[in-house]
Amino acid sequence: MNYDFSGFPALMSSAANIWYVWVGIALIPSIIMGIFTAKLAKKKGYHGYFFTGFFFNLVGLIYVVGLPLSRDRQD
Repeated sequence: MNYDFSGFPALMSSAANIWYVWVGIALIPSIIMGIFTAKLAKKKGYHGYFFTGFFFNLVGLIYVVGLPLSRDRQD
């Protein structure tokens, strides 16, 4: 089996030229999860929690779902 990798450097060069697309693909789901987590926390009476969803994704969402209602919301 003889593999030809002659086109590999050209492929890597073209992928490196559109690095911003790869960064966008990586960041968009985290930003969406951060916004969703922050909105859910706000409904429960807490402020912040964007970075909980941004960095921890599904684990952060489960954490916010498990939060009790704040004392302001319990009245």
